[in-house]
Amino acid sequence: MTVRRRLFRAAAGSLTVLACGLLAACDSTAHATPSAAATAAIAAPSPTPSVKTLPPSQLCTVLTAGVARRIVPDARLAARVSPNKGAAPDVCDYTSADGRSTLSLTPASRTYAAELSAAHNLAANPSSAGMRDVQVDAVSGLGRQAFRETAYQTQAKQQLTFVVWKAGSRNWVLTYATAANTPSAPATVSDDKVTGAARSITAKLPTGK
Repeated sequence: MTVRRRLFRAAAGSLTVLACGLLAACDSTAHATPSAAATAAIAAPSPTPSVKTLPPSQLCTVLTAGVARRIVPDARLAARVSPNKGAAPDVCDYTSADGRSTLSLTPASRTYAAELSAAHNLAANPSSAGMRDVQVDAVSGLGRQAFRETAYQTQAKQQLTFVVWKAGSRNWVLTYATAANTPSAPATVSDDKVTGAARSITAKLPTGK
Protein backbone atom coordinates (compact mmCIF):
# COMPACT_ATOMS: atom_id res chain seq x y z
CA MET A 1 0.00 0.00 0.00
CA THR A 2 1.38 3.36 -0.92
CA VAL A 3 1.49 5.74 1.98
CA ARG A 4 0.21 8.57 -0.20
CA ARG A 5 -3.38 7.52 -0.13
CA ARG A 6 -6.70 7.88 1.48
CA LEU A 7 -6.71 8.49 5.19
CA PHE A 8 -5.71 12.09 4.66
CA ARG A 9 -7.85 12.72 1.66
CA ALA A 10 -10.24 15.51 2.65
CA ALA A 11 -9.98 19.26 2.45
CA ALA A 12 -7.08 21.34 3.65
CA GLY A 13 -7.71 23.67 6.55
CA SER A 14 -9.35 21.09 8.79
CA LEU A 15 -7.78 18.78 11.32
CA THR A 16 -4.17 17.78 10.79
CA VAL A 17 -5.15 14.38 9.45
CA LEU A 18 -7.32 16.03 6.81
CA ALA A 19 -4.90 18.77 5.83
CA CYS A 20 -2.07 16.58 4.61
CA GLY A 21 -3.58 15.38 1.35
CA LEU A 22 -4.25 11.75 0.40
CA LEU A 23 -2.41 10.01 3.19
CA ALA A 24 0.75 11.99 2.58
CA ALA A 25 3.24 11.86 5.42
CA CYS A 26 2.59 15.00 7.43
CA ASP A 27 5.15 17.31 8.90
CA SER A 28 4.75 18.24 12.55
CA THR A 29 2.05 20.85 13.02
CA ALA A 30 3.04 21.88 16.53
CA HIS A 31 3.44 25.64 16.93
CA ALA A 32 6.52 26.23 19.03
CA THR A 33 6.81 29.44 21.02
CA PRO A 34 9.73 31.45 19.60
CA SER A 35 12.69 32.08 21.86
CA ALA A 36 13.35 35.56 23.22
CA ALA A 37 16.37 35.91 20.95
CA ALA A 38 14.36 34.94 17.91
CA THR A 39 11.60 37.34 18.86
CA ALA A 40 14.03 40.20 19.35
CA ALA A 41 15.57 39.55 15.96
CA ILE A 42 12.27 40.22 14.19
CA ALA A 43 12.28 43.86 13.16
CA ALA A 44 8.76 43.91 11.79
CA PRO A 45 6.09 41.34 11.09
CA SER A 46 6.03 39.96 7.58
CA PRO A 47 2.93 40.74 5.58
CA THR A 48 0.43 37.90 5.54
CA PRO A 49 -0.24 36.67 2.01
CA SER A 50 -3.82 37.21 0.95
CA VAL A 51 -5.89 34.05 0.81
CA LYS A 52 -8.49 33.73 -1.91
CA THR A 53 -11.59 31.83 -0.96
CA LEU A 54 -14.03 30.17 -3.32
CA PRO A 55 -17.78 29.67 -3.14
CA PRO A 56 -18.81 26.46 -1.38
CA SER A 57 -18.80 23.30 -3.46
CA GLN A 58 -22.10 22.20 -4.94
CA LEU A 59 -21.64 19.12 -2.76
CA CYS A 60 -22.68 21.30 0.17
CA THR A 61 -26.23 21.23 -1.22
CA VAL A 62 -26.01 17.48 -0.56
CA LEU A 63 -24.04 17.44 2.69
CA THR A 64 -25.99 20.26 4.29
CA ALA A 65 -25.30 21.86 7.65
CA GLY A 66 -28.32 20.02 9.04
CA VAL A 67 -26.87 16.66 8.05
CA ALA A 68 -23.40 17.63 9.32
CA ARG A 69 -24.81 18.60 12.73
CA ARG A 70 -26.09 15.09 13.29
CA ILE A 71 -22.43 14.16 13.67
CA VAL A 72 -20.75 17.45 14.66
CA PRO A 73 -23.38 19.36 16.69
CA ASP A 74 -21.85 22.80 16.17
CA ALA A 75 -20.66 22.18 12.60
CA ARG A 76 -19.90 25.21 10.50
CA LEU A 77 -18.97 25.34 6.84
CA ALA A 78 -15.20 25.59 6.38
CA ALA A 79 -13.75 28.10 3.97
CA ARG A 80 -12.84 26.68 0.57
CA VAL A 81 -9.40 28.04 -0.24
CA SER A 82 -8.26 28.55 -3.81
CA PRO A 83 -5.00 26.73 -4.57
CA ASN A 84 -2.06 28.64 -6.02
CA LYS A 85 -2.15 26.40 -9.07
CA GLY A 86 -4.67 24.08 -10.63
CA ALA A 87 -8.30 23.50 -9.81
CA ALA A 88 -9.65 23.48 -6.29
CA PRO A 89 -10.66 20.05 -4.97
CA ASP A 90 -14.38 19.35 -5.06
CA VAL A 91 -15.03 18.97 -1.36
CA CYS A 92 -17.64 20.05 1.14
CA ASP A 93 -16.02 20.45 4.53
CA TYR A 94 -17.47 21.26 7.95
CA THR A 95 -15.56 21.82 11.18
CA SER A 96 -16.57 22.16 14.80
CA ALA A 97 -16.32 25.53 16.53
CA ASP A 98 -13.21 24.42 18.43
CA GLY A 99 -11.59 22.84 15.37
CA ARG A 100 -11.38 19.41 17.01
CA SER A 101 -13.76 17.65 14.62
CA THR A 102 -14.34 17.73 10.89
CA LEU A 103 -16.70 16.14 8.41
CA SER A 104 -16.04 16.12 4.67
CA LEU A 105 -17.66 14.80 1.50
CA THR A 106 -15.59 14.35 -1.64
CA PRO A 107 -15.49 12.15 -4.74
CA ALA A 108 -13.06 9.25 -4.42
CA SER A 109 -9.93 9.66 -6.51
CA ARG A 110 -9.68 5.93 -7.27
CA THR A 111 -11.91 3.04 -8.20
CA TYR A 112 -14.00 1.37 -5.54
CA ALA A 113 -11.94 -1.81 -5.84
CA ALA A 114 -8.72 0.13 -5.33
CA GLU A 115 -10.12 1.91 -2.29
CA LEU A 116 -11.26 -1.36 -0.73
CA SER A 117 -7.94 -3.08 -1.45
CA ALA A 118 -6.02 -0.19 0.10
CA ALA A 119 -8.23 -0.30 3.19
CA HIS A 120 -7.54 -4.01 3.70
CA ASN A 121 -3.82 -3.48 3.13
CA LEU A 122 -3.79 -0.79 5.79
CA ALA A 123 -5.70 -3.01 8.21
CA ALA A 124 -2.99 -5.64 7.72
CA ASN A 125 -0.17 -3.17 8.41
CA PRO A 126 -1.52 -0.07 10.20
CA SER A 127 1.78 1.05 11.71
CA SER A 128 3.11 1.80 8.22
CA ALA A 129 0.84 4.86 8.19
CA GLY A 130 1.00 5.71 11.90
CA MET A 131 -2.35 4.04 12.56
CA ARG A 132 -3.73 1.48 14.93
CA ASP A 133 -7.02 -0.35 15.39
CA VAL A 134 -7.84 -0.22 11.67
CA GLN A 135 -11.08 -2.01 10.94
CA VAL A 136 -12.91 -2.49 7.64
CA ASP A 137 -16.61 -3.37 7.68
CA ALA A 138 -19.00 -4.07 4.82
CA VAL A 139 -21.99 -1.72 4.66
CA SER A 140 -25.31 -2.87 3.23
CA GLY A 141 -28.10 -0.74 1.82
CA LEU A 142 -25.82 2.04 0.61
CA GLY A 143 -25.35 2.54 -3.12
CA ARG A 144 -24.12 -0.34 -5.24
CA GLN A 145 -21.23 -1.23 -2.91
CA ALA A 146 -20.02 0.27 0.34
CA PHE A 147 -17.65 -0.20 3.24
CA ARG A 148 -16.68 1.63 6.40
CA GLU A 149 -13.12 2.05 7.60
CA THR A 150 -12.28 3.12 11.15
CA ALA A 151 -8.85 3.82 12.59
CA TYR A 152 -6.91 5.76 15.19
CA GLN A 153 -4.08 8.05 14.06
CA THR A 154 -1.46 7.80 16.78
CA GLN A 155 0.62 10.90 16.12
CA ALA A 156 -2.23 13.35 15.57
CA LYS A 157 -4.37 11.53 18.18
CA GLN A 158 -7.48 11.42 16.05
CA GLN A 159 -10.27 8.92 15.71
CA LEU A 160 -11.17 8.45 12.04
CA THR A 161 -14.19 7.10 10.22
CA PHE A 162 -14.47 6.78 6.44
CA VAL A 163 -17.50 5.59 4.56
CA VAL A 164 -16.72 4.75 0.94
CA TRP A 165 -19.49 3.85 -1.48
CA LYS A 166 -20.33 3.47 -5.14
CA ALA A 167 -23.42 5.35 -6.29
CA GLY A 168 -24.18 5.20 -9.99
CA SER A 169 -20.92 5.51 -11.89
CA ARG A 170 -19.10 7.45 -9.16
CA ASN A 171 -17.44 6.66 -5.84
CA TRP A 172 -17.78 8.86 -2.77
CA VAL A 173 -16.04 9.29 0.56
CA LEU A 174 -17.57 10.73 3.71
CA THR A 175 -14.82 11.38 6.25
CA TYR A 176 -15.19 12.13 9.95
CA ALA A 177 -12.22 12.88 12.17
CA THR A 178 -12.22 13.97 15.78
CA ALA A 179 -9.49 14.61 18.32
CA ALA A 180 -9.16 11.83 20.90
CA ASN A 181 -6.41 11.25 23.43
CA THR A 182 -7.07 7.53 23.39
CA PRO A 183 -8.68 5.25 20.81
CA SER A 184 -12.25 4.10 21.27
CA ALA A 185 -14.17 1.18 19.85
CA PRO A 186 -16.24 2.16 16.80
CA ALA A 187 -20.01 1.98 16.84
CA THR A 188 -21.60 -0.93 15.06
CA VAL A 189 -22.27 -0.22 11.40
CA SER A 190 -26.03 -0.14 12.02
CA ASP A 191 -25.63 2.50 14.74
CA ASP A 192 -22.86 4.51 13.06
CA LYS A 193 -23.87 8.14 12.46
CA VAL A 194 -21.42 8.60 9.59
CA THR A 195 -22.87 5.61 7.76
CA GLY A 196 -26.36 6.90 8.46
CA ALA A 197 -25.47 10.31 7.04
CA ALA A 198 -24.09 8.68 3.89
CA ARG A 199 -27.35 6.79 3.43
CA SER A 200 -29.38 9.96 3.87
CA ILE A 201 -27.51 11.92 1.17
CA THR A 202 -26.74 9.31 -1.48
CA ALA A 203 -29.93 9.88 -3.49
CA LYS A 204 -28.99 13.56 -3.89
CA LEU A 205 -25.45 12.99 -5.17
CA PRO A 206 -24.59 13.93 -8.76
CA THR A 207 -24.52 10.89 -11.02
CA GLY A 208 -22.42 12.15 -13.95
CA LYS A 209 -18.68 12.05 -14.30
